[in-house]
Amino acid sequence: MRVLVLGSTGFLGRLVAEELLRAGHAVEGWSRGEDDACTAYTARRVDLAGDSPLPVPDEPWHAIVLLAAPSVPARFDAARDTAVTLAIARRSLEHVAHRAPGARVVVASSAHVLASSEATLDESAPFAPAGAYGVAKMRVEVMALDMTRHGLDVRVARLFGSIGPNLPDGLFVPDLLAQIDARPAAIQLDGPDARRDLTDGRDAARALRVLVELPAAPERMFHVGTGRGVALSDVARGLAARRGYEGHIAFAPGAGASWIADAGRLERATGWRPRLDLEDSLDWTAALAFPPPA
Repeated sequence: MRVLVLGSTGFLGRLVAEELLRAGHAVEGWSRGEDDACTAYTARRVDLAGDSPLPVPDEPWHAIVLLAAPSVPARFDAARDTAVTLAIARRSLEHVAHRAPGARVVVASSAHVLASSEATLDESAPFAPAGAYGVAKMRVEVMALDMTRHGLDVRVARLFGSIGPNLPDGLFVPDLLAQIDARPAAIQLDGPDARRDLTDGRDAARALRVLVELPAAPERMFHVGTGRGVALSDVARGLAARRGYEGHIAFAPGAGASWIADAGRLERATGWRPRLDLEDSLDWTAALAFPPPA
């Protein structure tokens, strides 16, 4: 298949492109920034939120993975980033509908469109976004699914949380690693502890790849997660131990928001289930995020 990855230089974008290539697909990647490291697929610098004409394929794409968008909830500006998110989705979907009619489109969304819950959440859970990031993702979901009227085969992948090296600043793991490597006597985090469903980025990329490959199916919404809640304090202790930090790490008082996936629909449709556990993810993250201090 010829697959276009939008947002190909982001954390998941790179992993998805690599996963697709390993599976034998021809990959094209679009990103706002340069991708000097790319040698295995066609990479283009494209500003999806701008107004310049978008590239036209030599041959129509068979599938598209839409990952391009602001991706850090804590830094999401309600006005600016909502406008960017919606502009990227609208331009991308309309361009694909025109240039690759009938293409399969996998849209990466987020559990932030749902209410926090200690129970697992399946695809029947109603919209209940608590912040601007979740509202924007909800609007993209609605926009994308509406494009089925224009012949696109849309699948929405709600990601409940990913972990790995090179996540963007502003998320829990990279911000904690930066503090750990500064070697303070103790670390006081701004947010409270919480249980989160953290899927290894390599497993998340594989989930998006199998959705690209999934033949036409009645379901269009799929949750991606492990089904297990992991305490952020356990993640913190695991990363600290792997980076050789022995100081105390304290969370703010209270209980943080939790989202835990019921990914049964994805498993039934594709056979996907996570292969890597938290220990695998922590080893990968701590080793490759950046060199540990001497």
